Amino acid sequence: MLCTATVIHAESEAVLNQAIKDLNARAKTDADKKLVLAAVSQQTQVPEKTLQSQMATTRLNYGELLVADSLAEGSGKTLTNIIALKQGKGWAALSQEVKINPSSVLDRLRTTEKVVQMSQVKAKQAEDVKKPNNPDSVRLQSQAPMAPRMGHY
Repeated sequence: MLCTATVIHAESEAVLNQAIKDLNARAKTDADKKLVLAAVSQQTQVPEKTLQSQMATTRLNYGELLVADSLAEGSGKTLTNIIALKQGKGWAALSQEVKINPSSVLDRLRTTEKVVQMSQVKAKQAEDVKKPNNPDSVRLQSQAPMAPRMGHY
């Protein structure tokens, strides 16, 4: 039984770590970082300015901060307590220690990553529409109704 629990635990750590990496990978540009920060704030209900301060203080990345704030919220502990408990442990192990199912934390990470992905698509579409040499805007202009011709000269 212990062997099975260890395998499940290792899988939970690997899956959780991959979800953290996937979310962090969305923060490539300054605009993307703002989208990720907003999505983490939405998911954790922690204001963006507070998250920025926490990142500077703790050196946690976006995904780790989402996990840490989620564990703090769910366990009733402070972020400082969660970080102190984390020393030498993986996020899934810490999650179980504070009696929070790692799957719920994983769901938050994946939901946040999907929100960021959708926001990035919307931002790209809005940017494409604004470009003057955008083929879509040319097509829209060419489909505009034309004024009737005035007779022959």
